[in-house]
Amino acid sequence: MAETERQKMLQALKKAREAYAQRAVTGERFIVPRAGKRGVDVILYEPKERKAGQRLPVLFNMHGGAWVGGDAVLMDSFCVKLANEIPAFIVNVNYTKADVEPVSYAMEEVCDAVAYFAAHAEEYDIAAEKMSVGGHSAGGQIAAGAALMLRDGGTRLACQMLVYPATDVTAKDTDEWLPFAFPDGADRTAYNSPLLAADERLAGLSPAIFIICGIDELRAQGIAYAKRLIDLAVPVKIKEYPKALHGFIEVNRPEYEGDERRSPEQDLLCKDAERYLIQELRACFAEKTD
Repeated sequence: MAETERQKMLQALKKAREAYAQRAVTGERFIVPRAGKRGVDVILYEPKERKAGQRLPVLFNMHGGAWVGGDAVLMDSFCVKLANEIPAFIVNVNYTKADVEPVSYAMEEVCDAVAYFAAHAEEYDIAAEKMSVGGHSAGGQIAAGAALMLRDGGTRLACQMLVYPATDVTAKDTDEWLPFAFPDGADRTAYNSPLLAADERLAGLSPAIFIICGIDELRAQGIAYAKRLIDLAVPVKIKEYPKALHGFIEVNRPEYEGDERRSPEQDLLCKDAERYLIQELRACFAEKTD
């Protein structure tokens, strides 16, 4: 990519982010404070109905977009659905994109957000022992890396939701932006490419729930990572949709318009996958004692 093309891309991304920031959302926009660092932009969702005194489980959700695109607002209705039907407290993370900070920075944002809400569990009526991370595509890679980073820091999650995740960024076609997205060497860090991590780094990770697309260049990575976790006795649930296109859960939502991947068939698969995720997340949280 020529430098002029790169600059055009970056300007287009900046304009898109400015537009996303003006969109109305169902949840509540919030900035997670961090000492000495820029706060983390998130959107918060609570169920319409909750039992008196009920402490809700928590899911930190990360959208896709190849690390440089997309926005948390594009998963607004997905987060509403999970909040109401699990029920759960959803933290929809609008992580810093890779053209601004390396991907590892986004993982640190997730970890700091988890720590903040764990420390303020009583204020939000949430269960600190029932926290989970989840993401889609590039967001799945961020979630997987954050789960490992949190475990290394002593935080045990209830589970991790990995929806057609990237787990080995060295397998992706090398784009011009990859060097600034992964300056610390994508093939050398367990956080960036957990599929390549040593067994001792992955053993003992929190249970994982996988959604895999049949028509997807990331399919092999997701399956391979699930198998590695299974071999290391990490509890894994996995469901593959052979006819699903990459991104089918996101693009068939009302926030997406004009995406060529949308179709009635893909929408039915999307709804089934939503039901599966709600069922498995609910079961995962139920295994934790109050």
